[in-house]
Amino acid sequence: MDLGLQGKTALITGAASGIGRATALSLAREGAAVALGDVDGDGVEAAAREARGTGRSAMAVRFDVSAEKECATAVQRVRDELGRIDILVNNAGTLSLCTIEEISSTDWDRVFATNVKGAFLLSQGILPEMMERRWGRIVNVSSMAGKVGGLVAGAHYSASKAALICLTKSLARVGAASGVTVNAVAPAFIRTSMFTEEQLAAEAKRIPVGRAGEPEEVADAVLFLASERAGFITGETIDINGGMLMD
Repeated sequence: MDLGLQGKTALITGAASGIGRATALSLAREGAAVALGDVDGDGVEAAAREARGTGRSAMAVRFDVSAEKECATAVQRVRDELGRIDILVNNAGTLSLCTIEEISSTDWDRVFATNVKGAFLLSQGILPEMMERRWGRIVNVSSMAGKVGGLVAGAHYSASKAALICLTKSLARVGAASGVTVNAVAPAFIRTSMFTEEQLAAEAKRIPVGRAGEPEEVADAVLFLASERAGFITGETIDINGGMLMD
């Protein structure tokens, strides 16, 4: 199935590993030029080299999504090297496992700055050019915790991911008439560095399909939402949870 991504350019944050890396590689394999962003400079360089192995243009951009100036500089670098940004995948996030009593105001601000503010800053900087060209895709990586509250994650993480879902709906309303769609995915327990193998094995007992998800399975959903085929889907959040919310 042709997803219409040949010649498109994508910026993916949190792309050094996990879901972000898998998404960048999937987009590159489908013909998109990719810019991989992350605070982990060595990791994102390695991921960009892997993406270039697909034969597509790929650049690494080391930046912190919570820092406004760094976001603006990163976006301009991508424009200068790749020409434009057709697809934005806001995947960068931070997870903290703690009780409500353990959350400090500093922790709260840090989690919201990465998980919500970063997506806002990048979307604010890129959405207008998408609307001007009358085509664009923004996909935000939220979490099941943002829909049902913290199961393992702290309350600040859950609240930030809920805010990201509402940001998705708000941006979707802004961009819809100009050919820009904005959607989110809400993964449950995915095999990434956020969880230990012991945690994943324990949680698998509560997942109807009997296992944790893989980053590539999330990337496949993001890939579709970023494609031409998803032009009539906007403001939605797709659950990727192995059936955990069927009840």
